Amino acid sequence: MEIRHLRYFVAVAEDLHFGRAAARLHMSQPPLTKRIMDVERELGVRLFDRTNRRVTLTPEGLELLPKAQAALAAFDEASACLRGSARARARRVRVGFPPDTSTDFVATATEQLRKLGIHAELSEATTAEQRDRLLAGQLDVGVLRWPYESRGLSSTAPLSQPVGVLMATENPLASHSEIELADLAGHTLIYFPRSMAPGLYDETLANCRAHGFSPTNIEHGIRMVYSLLSVMPNAIALSVEHGFTSRWASGPHSKTTWVPIKGTPLKWRTSAVWRTANRDPLTQTAAQVVAQALCSDGWLPEKAEAGCG
Repeated sequence: MEIRHLRYFVAVAEDLHFGRAAARLHMSQPPLTKRIMDVERELGVRLFDRTNRRVTLTPEGLELLPKAQAALAAFDEASACLRGSARARARRVRVGFPPDTSTDFVATATEQLRKLGIHAELSEATTAEQRDRLLAGQLDVGVLRWPYESRGLSSTAPLSQPVGVLMATENPLASHSEIELADLAGHTLIYFPRSMAPGLYDETLANCRAHGFSPTNIEHGIRMVYSLLSVMPNAIALSVEHGFTSRWASGPHSKTTWVPIKGTPLKWRTSAVWRTANRDPLTQTAAQVVAQALCSDGWLPEKAEAGCG
């Protein structure tokens, strides 16, 4: 016996009329009559007494009716719950972002997605980790730092921010309105580990050397940048102004200062990225929302025609 058989029985039992029950079930009467007979044969009892004038429930039918109604109600409730969960999952987008992302970006992106009825499942991951997870189908949209291996991935137009120098306020360079990379000679560089974004790491160091700064001592760290600068007066960190390091370390009570670099020789570029094979319109929408959130957080288009809006 299947759930549909209970539904046939309950319809006839409630209407006590095969014709009305058939119309209620959107089927013709002969097939309904046959299905009821199949149920009776399977159970080995008569559920209805039928005459040319009326249909009544037998004692066995009366006993079965409330149990069948309860079973159908439970089944329908479970089905509705599962359909609701499926709809919720259909409006879910898994979004990754780098550890140095500002809290303003996260708040803006999630709020804008929420307004569109999209639930964002957020996870913090490096560019390298996000790329692997995007290709594996474990992430829908990522925020990746250029350059990266883009095969199999699509992205929004690159956005960029100039990289400046974060340093202790007691450093003589902290009083300058801008500095040159060559001025950093002899300083210890605090930078993120290469494994996080190999392309950006190599590109940054190559540009530093090309502009007269060849760090001989590099300390790797992300969240401990402020602490390292506090105990290492001769250390500097490279960061975009809107990165989390400057948000945490700069301020009225801070002992660090962010100074721009003359000529903007260093830039970080970023994009909202998704797997090319993922053609879900929801993913495309989420990627555009993420790109807009980046724009509102200080990331600017590299070309005027790319635009943020």
